[in-house]
Amino acid sequence: MKNRVMNVALLILALALSVSIESYAGERSSDRIVSAGGSITEIMYELGLGENIIAVDTSSSFPPQVTALPDVGYFRSLAAEGLMSLNPQMLVAARGAGPAVVLDQIRALGVDVRLYDQSVYTLAGWKELISDVGKDFDKEHAAQELVERVASNISRSQETRAYRRAEINAITVLSIGQRGPVAAGRNTVPDLLMTLAGINNVAGNLDGYKPFSSELFAQERIDILLVPSHVVDGLGGEAAICENQIVKMATSNDCNLVVMDGLLLMGLGTRLDQAVSDIIDAANGV
Repeated sequence: MKNRVMNVALLILALALSVSIESYAGERSSDRIVSAGGSITEIMYELGLGENIIAVDTSSSFPPQVTALPDVGYFRSLAAEGLMSLNPQMLVAARGAGPAVVLDQIRALGVDVRLYDQSVYTLAGWKELISDVGKDFDKEHAAQELVERVASNISRSQETRAYRRAEINAITVLSIGQRGPVAAGRNTVPDLLMTLAGINNVAGNLDGYKPFSSELFAQERIDILLVPSHVVDGLGGEAAICENQIVKMATSNDCNLVVMDGLLLMGLGTRLDQAVSDIIDAANGV
């Protein structure tokens, strides 16, 4: 019964918007785009498609102008009514967006839904993501230019490495509790960034974002502690992080805390080169 009521409501909404939809009949189907997923939004803007984006999701924070657009909620928990009220012609999103029933509902109402895979955490996987978006929107040349520029910048940053230790140990933490931190292991963007920077991810034995035992964490020699900016306040601020007893033991009271924009540190967007450069700069200072 609940689903029947929902479908009826959506049908009424679609009919109410029919005149508006017809006004766009002569235009390209990508003239009114909702972008859900911070990295996808970055890529869309970098490829020159920002003027077609009418709304974004909560995880989209770059470029800064996206914060002025309507917010459709988190890309994994979208609502059909909210999306359809914006009269979109297309939804572009990271694979994993949903729920699936919502995507089916808006497809049935004529919205073109395009999902992009962000699960290959390698430079080659990132290049393929950029290429896929470029092909879908006839922006192959811009996509190739972006890939070449970022790859070239990463290579230049790698040439500036002047590490004073044979191995620089780093970890990216999302929280720190009594049982230890939640850290970024392999198959994550932070792990890719550390690999490109030529430093060791001490949580590399984990898969994804997982708890890292306090005992093991305290035994590590952490040279760099990477923390997304949106996490810092929740952990009590920078001083509180460095005063945490587990952190003090792992860093030998030498807390080299590097706070980075969350999307820069954890997203497969257009700024991989900047992220790698920032981490190399931090490692050069160890």
